[in-house]
Amino acid sequence: MKKLGIYVHIPFCTQKCGYCDFYSLKWNEIQENMYIQAAINEIKSHSALSGKFAVDSIYIGGGTPSIINPMHMDDIINTIKSIFTVEKDCEISMEANPNSLAGNLASYREIGINRLSMGIQSLNDDILKKIGRIHNSKEALEAIDRAKSFGFENINGDVMFNIPGQTIDDIDNTINELIKKDVKHISFYSLKLEKGTPMYASEKNKEIIMPDEDCEREMYYSGRNIMEKHNLMQYEISNFAMKDYECRHNLKYWNQEEYIGIGPSAHSFLGNMRFSNPSDITEYILSGEDEIFDRNILEFMNEGDMIFEYIMLRLRLTEGLKFMDFKSKFSVDFREEYAAQIEHLTKNDLAEADHEAIRLTKRGMDISNYVFEQF
Repeated sequence: MKKLGIYVHIPFCTQKCGYCDFYSLKWNEIQENMYIQAAINEIKSHSALSGKFAVDSIYIGGGTPSIINPMHMDDIINTIKSIFTVEKDCEISMEANPNSLAGNLASYREIGINRLSMGIQSLNDDILKKIGRIHNSKEALEAIDRAKSFGFENINGDVMFNIPGQTIDDIDNTINELIKKDVKHISFYSLKLEKGTPMYASEKNKEIIMPDEDCEREMYYSGRNIMEKHNLMQYEISNFAMKDYECRHNLKYWNQEEYIGIGPSAHSFLGNMRFSNPSDITEYILSGEDEIFDRNILEFMNEGDMIFEYIMLRLRLTEGLKFMDFKSKFSVDFREEYAAQIEHLTKNDLAEADHEAIRLTKRGMDISNYVFEQF
C-alpha cells in the first residue's frame, strides 16, 4: 500500500507576526467550531482514497494549532483514523507557540501527537518584539522543559536569521541554548520579506534595514557550524537533526511523495496533480456545509515536469539524488542523461558524485538555485 502524508492547516493566531505571509486570521471560538466541522467534512471527502494509502505522517500547521481546543484536535485525528489506515508509528507533528502549550500537553499526548514544532525564532527578547512574536525567551525555554516533562522527546525549534538588528552572537546564543535543552531538530530559516507583510512595508519605507548578503551568509555558516559540532546534522538546506529525528513529513515533500492538505490554503499532491484549497475561511466553511470542496488545480505535471522537480527536491537533501531510485521512478539513467551537468557541477566544486548518487557540496547548497538551473 502506498504511503500518504496529511497536512492540516489551522488558520488561527492570537496575533499575526510582522513577517508572516501564511494564511491566518485572529482566533475566535465561533469560527473555530465552524472550521473544525468543515475540516472533518473535507477529510471525509477523501474517502475514495481509503484502502489505497497508509498514512505515515500527519502534520498540523498554521497559523497556531496550539490555540484551538485539544478536543477539536482529537476530532480531526480520529476522523483521519476513521477514513484511512494510520500506521502505528505514524509521525504526528503539531506546530505550537511556546506560550500556548501550558495546560494542554497531557491532552496532546493522549491524542497521539508525538512531535512538537515550536516557533522559537530567537532567544533575544528585543528581536522577538521586532518581528511581532508574543512570547519571550524565558517562556520559550520553559516550554521545552515542560514538553519534555510530559514525554515529548521529538521537538523541533524554528530559528530565524537575517532579521534586522540581529547579530551573529544572537544566532550563536539561540542555537547553543537549544542544544543545551537537547532539542532534536532545528529548522534554520533566513528571513525573506514577502510583499503584503508589515515588515515588507517597513523595509520599503526604510524604517528597518535588512542585514547585507555577507552578514546573512555569516549568520548561516555560524549556526550551521555550531549545530554540526553538536551532532545536529544538516539533512536538507534549512534543516538539521540528530540521527533518526529527521522530519518525516518534510521528507515527503523533498522525496516527491503524495500528500493531501486539509483547510483553507492547504496544498495537495496526488498522482501528477498539484491542487490547493481557496485561501478564504468563509468560503471554506460554506464548502464544508455543502460537503462540496472546490479546489484550485495548480498544475498537471508531465514526466518532464516531474523529473525536473524531483532533481530539484532531491538535491536539497544532503544525501542527494540516488541513481537507482531515479531509474526506478523514471526509467532513465541519470548519469547518461545528465553527464554534462554532472561534469560541470563536480568540476566547479558544486556537487560530488560517486557510483550511487550525486549530492551538493556546501558551496553548491549556498547557490542551489544556480545548480537547479543547470537541469
